[in-house]
Amino acid sequence: MVLLEPFAGANNIVCMIQDLGYNNQWSCFDIQPAGEELNASGVLVQQRDSLQNYPLGYQVAITNPPYLAKNSATRRGLPFSGDKYDDLYKVSLDTMLQHTPYVAAIIPESFLTQGLFHSRLHAVISLTCKMFEDTEVPVCLALFVPSEEKSDPADFQIFAENRLLGTYSDLKKHIETFVGLGIPWRFNDPHGLIGLHAVDSQSGPSIRFVLGAEIPPSNVKESSRSITRIGGDIPPRQVVKIIAEANCLLTTRREKTKDTFMTAFKGLRKDGRYRRRLDFSQAREILNLAARNVGTM
Repeated sequence: MVLLEPFAGANNIVCMIQDLGYNNQWSCFDIQPAGEELNASGVLVQQRDSLQNYPLGYQVAITNPPYLAKNSATRRGLPFSGDKYDDLYKVSLDTMLQHTPYVAAIIPESFLTQGLFHSRLHAVISLTCKMFEDTEVPVCLALFVPSEEKSDPADFQIFAENRLLGTYSDLKKHIETFVGLGIPWRFNDPHGLIGLHAVDSQSGPSIRFVLGAEIPPSNVKESSRSITRIGGDIPPRQVVKIIAEANCLLTTRREKTKDTFMTAFKGLRKDGRYRRRLDFSQAREILNLAARNVGTM
């Protein structure tokens, strides 16, 4: 069987597989192949725009598709066709899955939270080893199969390296949400009574809610995503209780979901796992649950 590499670049994927002792036959393509001096695989990379003219007739594709957010492409004056996806790697996945039964792709780990292509997704493996020298983007290996080979079209396995964390559906069960009006929380409010450190430090899992007064108003910007203050229509006397309950809920969620649904942040913690970021939608869910549990709502 001949394997397909539709976005080969300098054939880094082929080299990695050869280093593991596999000597498969390959067909490799790239819109702008790297020079021969950068291609250590010994396999020719043919010039071809695989998004516009995808190679047909292959059963298996193994690749590291290009990552480029749509807004970045616009700023750089690069073409980005269609409005369906916000990143070029998603366009690449869609194209491959239309034409290739089996696909293995190294893509940003944030793919796990996107809800895409689940009917074809067999497994996602979080990779904490440094895969490429030119990027620090947290990555995963996504494995796709024909939909008829899946017993549950919406489910798939999730691994951290070689350790099975669970299935998507089982881990998702631990995400408790509060179905109600909730409190209209105001994120990036410089005078909010609740503070949030939303990104892990390199020393360990340090995301936490704190008293707003612990974060100077000058540190809170409109674009803040890592450190912020949160306002809301809550009695000041309940703030300490809400913060304590929110931190308990956060700890439980992280333990039970193995951080699966929190966005990976560049850089590893000392325990060898990706730093994580709590996005505002998840923080809002946790605060609503905390407010309900302490009797504010």
